[in-house]
Amino acid sequence: MKRVLAVCFSILMLCSLLLAAIAKAGNTTYSMTEYQCVALATIDGKWTTADEWDDGPVIVMSENASFTYNIDMTPLTIQWLVEIFSDNTTDAGDYWQICFDPDNSGGTAPQANDFMIKIVGHTTLELYVGNGTDWDLTSETGAGEITWADSISNSTWNSTDHWILEFSDIDKTSGFIQTPQPANGMRVAVYDANSSTLASWAPDSDADVPDEWGVIADMSQTPIPEGFSLGVVVLLSSVAVAVSFYFLRKRPKTQSCSSAKTGEINYTR
Repeated sequence: MKRVLAVCFSILMLCSLLLAAIAKAGNTTYSMTEYQCVALATIDGKWTTADEWDDGPVIVMSENASFTYNIDMTPLTIQWLVEIFSDNTTDAGDYWQICFDPDNSGGTAPQANDFMIKIVGHTTLELYVGNGTDWDLTSETGAGEITWADSISNSTWNSTDHWILEFSDIDKTSGFIQTPQPANGMRVAVYDANSSTLASWAPDSDADVPDEWGVIADMSQTPIPEGFSLGVVVLLSSVAVAVSFYFLRKRPKTQSCSSAKTGEINYTR
């Protein structure tokens, strides 16, 4: 019993130290690890191969939308795949949206170092920067820095034709958009004007409130392990914390327990 208690207490302390070190702001209920990709994706708005995006975690925004994100070190490139499974119509009001809080400083409004990438109507890319109270549309076009494409196609994630976005930023440390080493705040969203449906990560987050965004909590210098499920790790960590609390507190005569909330993130590969 003492050994179990010691192990659980150590796990609890490590989790507490990790959270204290990386989570300055943002919604830490929704966090992810930044993994290196095995190979850069072909940015054509579809899965060029059936395993093209298997080197990133699958992150659920809603029952109808998911995304993944990873990096390449040479060249230093970040790339996203975003899919909305329920939309196969083309509407001027559709948009994709990626918000970044590079230093994870959070806030109740976009700050001067926050930026937002918005693709409107599947045709127009807009870049915004925060001003402390709102977003300012810039004259930047992303030319030479951003590559993106979206199309209606099927995918490894969903066999029904639907909108798919592939997006790549050429360099994390230079140019208009800079995203340094984690921890970073991030929000990914997609809006279907045909059904007036918005899906986002973190769920129900507001593009104007960085404190509500998800968190890229840490990074891995190696690709995501084949067949590895971060969802299982999150669950086990929650169980370990719950077990340590169970042994540390005074035990009443009757007890019950419930599972810890881990958020709507599905990392299963």
